[in-house]
Amino acid sequence: MDERSKGRVTKRKSHEERRVEIARTALKLAAEVGAGNVSTQAIADAMGVSQATVFRHFASRDAVFREAIAEIRRSVHAALGPIFEDKSALAAERLNRLAVAHLSFIQENRGIPALLFSDGLHAGDATLKADVRELMKSFAGRVVGLVMEGVKDGSVSAAADPALIGQAFVTLVQGAAFRWMLFDRSFDLKSQADVIWALIRPALSAQTKSTQSK
Repeated sequence: MDERSKGRVTKRKSHEERRVEIARTALKLAAEVGAGNVSTQAIADAMGVSQATVFRHFASRDAVFREAIAEIRRSVHAALGPIFEDKSALAAERLNRLAVAHLSFIQENRGIPALLFSDGLHAGDATLKADVRELMKSFAGRVVGLVMEGVKDGSVSAAADPALIGQAFVTLVQGAAFRWMLFDRSFDLKSQADVIWALIRPALSAQTKSTQSK
């Protein structure tokens, strides 16, 4: 083999690199054909490898999707983590930014709602369903924590209910994403952040009845 040929030798991907590649391919296909229609053969075809290669790294299709959920968690953390961690801005301002960033992230990663909202897929694997629930609960918990920061920094009323606001925020985001999918992604999902903020912002300034009556 001459020097030029040596330079063109492709480095073999590690087991973890290949697992991530397979998971990302599954998410891409989920966006295109629906999660329930994604098979290990379809994943292999999209990657240009044999089905045996997929099974070399995963025992089943559901195992692929469990890794896809883990990949979603990593991607969400990378995309939205900086907003949670930015202590230079008031929490209420960061919550507004979070609504925009979250919907933008979903719009740019269409396979995520296709997988997370696939009832048929979850029904076949209790572990997969539990993974999705844990992912959503974890995110909701971070939103509640952000609202609690707002109470401390004064950008959220002390009378506000962080748990209720956090639940409402997540429900509104998920509802917007589901509606976007139902309408075949025919509208700008990111623009729905204004609608969500119009509903959430007054709750951040909530006052108790005793305070209002004074």
